[in-house]
Amino acid sequence: MDNLNFYNLIDDKIIEDKEIVDNLESSKQKKINSKHLYDEKGSKLFEKITHLNDYYPTRSELEILDQKSIFKKNLPEKASVIEFGSGSNKKVKKLLEALNNPKEYIPIDISYEFLKTNAEEFAEKFPKIKVKAVCADLNKLSSLQKIIEHKSKNLGFFPGSTIGNFCPQDAKKLLKKFAKILGKNNYLVIGVDLRKDIKIMEKAYNDSEGITAQFNKNILLGINKKTGAKFDANSFDHLAYFNNEKKRIEMHLISKENQTVNVSNRKIRFEKGETIHTENSYKYSEEEFKELCISSGYKIVDFLTDKNKYFGVFFLRVDKF
Repeated sequence: MDNLNFYNLIDDKIIEDKEIVDNLESSKQKKINSKHLYDEKGSKLFEKITHLNDYYPTRSELEILDQKSIFKKNLPEKASVIEFGSGSNKKVKKLLEALNNPKEYIPIDISYEFLKTNAEEFAEKFPKIKVKAVCADLNKLSSLQKIIEHKSKNLGFFPGSTIGNFCPQDAKKLLKKFAKILGKNNYLVIGVDLRKDIKIMEKAYNDSEGITAQFNKNILLGINKKTGAKFDANSFDHLAYFNNEKKRIEMHLISKENQTVNVSNRKIRFEKGETIHTENSYKYSEEEFKELCISSGYKIVDFLTDKNKYFGVFFLRVDKF
């Protein structure tokens, strides 16, 4: 396809393996960075999760994206749309339908195969839009500035409340990176999961079909492929709960037995009941997130929510970076 280009910015494997081992050897809390949830299989499992009745964030955000007249009013025409953590195409398609003549789409995702499949599908469906598909880690975005030019009409898109995977301090750093990439007076549309009844939030991460449990356990199979480790996913159970003090959902894997796992020639010991912390999902009030955005260098342009007020979409403009 003439309108499609690929870029691979993933870092050196040796550095990544060391990070994985160091996090698993932690004496305080073993952990695996949540970015490793999203290999090709993990991305497909997460796409399944987004269709579950128990999982409200996706349908709530899609409901908001249907308010097309507000998007058209608030956002520039002929924009280059940069989607940070693109996943599937369904949300950005709705966004593009609401915009005036978008000219370029830059999807960024950590899963190369999943990105490739979705970018090819998108480029075929929208032949008049130039597509630059970038395989990259959101934690390391400096190389992106070679691909994304500072234009007067850059529009960042960060849906799905992925910002909630970062602690507030790291979320602020990431928002500042986005601002630098986008450039002053350009825009960011960002989805945020709002804090609500604990039962509703916890059910979304403990679905009755067990897909989230499969998704969580799949991270171990991904680590096996990356490092040659010998994790047995069946020897761990899925756990997800709301940490009221830290205002976040936490996902863990609990060791069902005493076991030792070889990871990159290092023996990692697990006691029965010990956990690996695999993901956080911070939940914000509207005011808390507005304060975070303002302190990160943005002006608030608008804010939309779904009918249940479960989810929010913020329209931001870069003020400084």
